[in-house]
Amino acid sequence: MITIVTDSSSYFKKSEAQALGIRVIPINYNVDGQSFSESFSDQNGDFENLLKGTGAYSTAHPNLSAFLSCFEEELQRNNEVLCITISSRLSGAYGIAHMAAKQTESTNIAVFDSQYVAGGLYLLIKEAKKLIDQGLRLHDIMNTLPSIRDKITIAFSVDDMTPLRKSGRIGFVRMSVGTFLNNKPILLCKDGAVISDSVAHGNTEIIKNFMTKISEDTQDVVISYIGDNRLATNLYHIINDAFSHITITLQKIGPVLGIHLGLKVIAISVLNH
Repeated sequence: MITIVTDSSSYFKKSEAQALGIRVIPINYNVDGQSFSESFSDQNGDFENLLKGTGAYSTAHPNLSAFLSCFEEELQRNNEVLCITISSRLSGAYGIAHMAAKQTESTNIAVFDSQYVAGGLYLLIKEAKKLIDQGLRLHDIMNTLPSIRDKITIAFSVDDMTPLRKSGRIGFVRMSVGTFLNNKPILLCKDGAVISDSVAHGNTEIIKNFMTKISEDTQDVVISYIGDNRLATNLYHIINDAFSHITITLQKIGPVLGIHLGLKVIAISVLNH
């Protein structure tokens, strides 16, 4: 049996992860010197109020011991492990997981860099679970994942560029890209980094831009959000009306991305055939 291990930035609900047999390693974060561990998307409490203050916020990669103990438990159960993490260009989770796998000295653990986060990571894991259920071997799944990853697109918009600039995780984004006069940046997560796509004037144009990422070839869409669930719900209905064949998932983003993106975020992750 192959067990999938991922980190909390995949934002599975607890019931989803349990149903799929997925193990989730928490990413850690700090607020005013107090440490917290991010959990499933529906288990993070009222983190928005926690992050609304003027204090100091930061995130830290998962602990090596958390990955290591998880891997060793699965090996003791005679399971193989497929670990799929947040993009290595956005977090140290991939490197930590790789180090933990090496320490076990087992050839039955494979670690894959998703190059995504949130909805993109979620979609990739769901596809990996399908491959496991089809009976593919670990080596064959690792060889198949890059082609699936290439079929995923993530676009997102934030209300304030300040947290993203402070995070140092902006790739090819012009410093002039901002949020003024109701202009909202449309950003992409591409090749593991954040890059600029375009600028939208208000929520209507954000939705129009997001809709251009979807086609008849699209099979799954994840709408990820913090803050404005009305915008997320509106986008859900617009996609559903236009493409009734698409499976759409609403996903609440947690505190780790909230620290790096701010408390008003809307994102769309698209998987094409």
